[in-house]
Formats: sequence, structure tokens, C-alpha cells
Amino acid sequence: MRATTSAIFLAISLSAVKATVHTVCYNYFLQKDGCVFSAAAANQRCPAPPKEHPAEVQAFALNSTAQKVKRSVNKLERRYDTTAPSFAIGGGNGTCGFYNSVNQLGVCLWNGAEQNNPTIKTAGWLNGAKTSNCGKRIYIQRKGQPNTVQFVKVLDSCYFGATSPDPGCFDIGLTIKLFNAFNPTPEEQRDGVIKGGITWDFNNLHGLSPQQAPV
Repeated sequence: MRATTSAIFLAISLSAVKATVHTVCYNYFLQKDGCVFSAAAANQRCPAPPKEHPAEVQAFALNSTAQKVKRSVNKLERRYDTTAPSFAIGGGNGTCGFYNSVNQLGVCLWNGAEQNNPTIKTAGWLNGAKTSNCGKRIYIQRKGQPNTVQFVKVLDSCYFGATSPDPGCFDIGLTIKLFNAFNPTPEEQRDGVIKGGITWDFNNLHGLSPQQAPV
């Protein structure tokens, strides 16, 4: 009996140790909506459309961790709609390691409001202390244009000047190669932003690729 009790206690302890530490964004949506897009757990996954970024989207052309983009005050139309342009990131040694913005398709996601002393608990979707979402596959397209869809990896984290989950958790930045993959118009090239909005999500919307699910 004592051995059985000890075994049960050990199993519970190991389960607690292995429990996933979710990011600020994951917890934000779970608390706000009772579910999270593309979550690994079926009982926490939303049967909802992917995030949309209705505003202009920039490529991230500077050191992404230092980016501080001015926010739009527009209200979110949907849960994952972003409110500010997505910008091009310059590459180099990022949150998820080294990458080349010119040669690699990829995105950066919000790293959280805490910029001075970031910890696991302050990570937006990811930060230097919480890299679980690094390398996850993202589904991204121009809003309303499924023929433009790209499947790319999370390569870095960005600040976006966001001091709260709304709008930080909705925002996304593009590598220069991904920016160009959307065939920017001369105006978009000039301004360095993708206009008309972006739709994106982790590539596990229907639970078929749990390894790509956000944490």
C-alpha cells in the first residue's frame, strides 16, 4: 500500500514538473475567450477563424528586438486582428537563434511588455527566456487572398511598441524574403509595409499538427 501511494505521488509530481508553462498571449486568449486558436489540447482549442491583421504589415528591417513601432488606435474587429503595420526584420542573432532575413521566410511575434527584465512569465508569444514557440510553423496570407498563403517559421520576437496583449498578441513582423513573397506593390515597396491586412495563425487550426501548436 505504501509503495502504491508513493508511486501515485511520484506520478503526480512528475506530471506537475512537466506541466506546460503557457505564454502571456496563450493565457490572455484562454482567459478572454475560453479557448486559444490552434491549441494542442482539444478542450482549449477554438473552432474559430485564424487571426487577421487588417492594417498595413511591414517587413522587419532593423534589429527586431529593439523595434518600437507606433500603434494604431483602431479597435480589433476579430480576436486575432492586428492593428498596426507588420514590418520587415533585419535578421542576425534573434530570440530563436541566427537567421538571414533576406534569404529565409519567417516571422517575428510579440515578446511581451516587459523589456528590461524579461522572464518566462512575461513572454508575449515568446522571448529570450521562453522560446517554446520558436520554429513553430505559421500559416500566413494576405487578408482575403488564400492564393497568397505561405507556411513559414517563427524566427524571432519583436516588441512592436505594445505594452499589453491587446494589441501585442495580434501583431506579426515579416522577414524581408517573406515581405517580397507577397509581391508588394510599388507603393508597398516604397512604404515598406504590406497594406490591406494579413491573416495568420499557428498551423494547427484543426488539431492535425499538434507539434505546431502555440504554448
